[in-house]
Amino acid sequence: MEDNNTKEVNLLQLINLFFNWLKRIGNSFLNFLVYIIQLLFRHKLLVIITVFIFMACGFYLSRPSSRVYNAEALAMLYGTDAQTAREVSKQLENFSSTNQQISLATKLALPDSVAKNIVSIHSYYVIGYKKDGMAVKVDYNDNYPQKDTMNIKMGDRVYLQLRTHNIKQVPQIQAAILKYFNNNDVFKALFNTRRDELHQQINICTIENIRIDSLAKVSYFKDENKQLKFENDKLIVGEQKKQLFYEELLRLQDIKANAEMRLSILTQPMVLPSGFVVNPVPINGRMKYEVMSIILGCFVALLISLLIENIEKIINFLNKK
Repeated sequence: MEDNNTKEVNLLQLINLFFNWLKRIGNSFLNFLVYIIQLLFRHKLLVIITVFIFMACGFYLSRPSSRVYNAEALAMLYGTDAQTAREVSKQLENFSSTNQQISLATKLALPDSVAKNIVSIHSYYVIGYKKDGMAVKVDYNDNYPQKDTMNIKMGDRVYLQLRTHNIKQVPQIQAAILKYFNNNDVFKALFNTRRDELHQQINICTIENIRIDSLAKVSYFKDENKQLKFENDKLIVGEQKKQLFYEELLRLQDIKANAEMRLSILTQPMVLPSGFVVNPVPINGRMKYEVMSIILGCFVALLISLLIENIEKIINFLNKK
């Protein structure tokens, strides 16, 4: 029994071992930081020159003429579906500014002065909550798990992203993108089919409404034949009940109103309710790029410093046979 107790480690000993391990890790990390600081200080001239070069590059890349702005819009689809819209969008996403045949100037019928400022065009699926059909988020990574049964890809809308150098040209680009989609043959065919379907539904409701109204008039003014009958040991003189059709009429009116409402919003195969909304903060802002330049410059200077101090060891290692 005593031998078993000597082999057991109590809780306090485990806690003490854990904190000792944390202490060793902390000391090692602090020693590493001290070594890095000393190394950079020994090669401070190299560090200053490297950081200055990277900051100059960051300043150049974030100059006003090279700044990239992000504009996004939710596109509502009428007749077609999201997958078809994304397939059509690939024609705009895969373009080349050097090849006239597949350039955006040719595809969107835009002047070269506008097309050259377009950096990229992308489309994404919109993820919606299945229970109420409300949009939840945009699948920017295009890798939404199919196993999720609560949130699904919405079929009646896609999210469009435009990146450009000149935000003043966004309305012109937006009009060209809408024209490109709405002139697509597949889009137009599916859109016209959907409109014809709603027109037919409205016509059927109108015809059925007239038929039921005529039937109701006949039923309302038709005299019921009085009948004598025994029921539960009682003599009953025929009941004068009229068949009412208001439930059928209300249901037809509801179907017709719903079809007319949907038809009223079917103006184009694709509609941008709010248009492209521009983010005024550029993707490659000066402050962001300068901070990134300092961090990257210090990292590169650190690698060069390590290479300088260990160059002899590296040469000796490479010369070993």
